[in-house]
Amino acid sequence: MDKRKNKQVIVLAIKPQYAKAILAGAKSVEFRKNGIPESISHMVLYSTLPEQMVVGYCSISGCVIAPPENLWNLYGACGAISRENFFNYYKNQKEGKAYLIERACGFVRPLNFSQFQSTNTPPQSFAYVKNSEWDKLKRKMVKVVTPLHKANSPNDCLVLNR
Repeated sequence: MDKRKNKQVIVLAIKPQYAKAILAGAKSVEFRKNGIPESISHMVLYSTLPEQMVVGYCSISGCVIAPPENLWNLYGACGAISRENFFNYYKNQKEGKAYLIERACGFVRPLNFSQFQSTNTPPQSFAYVKNSEWDKLKRKMVKVVTPLHKANSPNDCLVLNR
């Protein structure tokens, strides 16, 4: 069994409302502060309290690094977050990252984190996924969702004032 970590696949701790929005196709951008590598190809979604379940995964088509104001102007309409919450999240940050979600797959039966073996404890932010576990996750029964508003480029999102 391959116990090496796949540096392109991470498990991401994410609030339940944002995980649900990704899996419903309503959120096509995941905003993050610095720390997560830009080169990832997939995010496994760990929905935090109160759910504490691995609920699915999404493929990432790219990452945009920019000041928060620019990220909001480019992708605010695709992030399923209010302007106020967005700027509170990025308070005192000079730049942030927008991960562009290409496709999402929700598990028909989410996993308890205890069934997830890439890391012993739920990540505070993210952790790398073992190759063998990623292979297993890709074979689980999923519902595939294409985002309602793909965010492959800034022009793909209509910027709405929220």
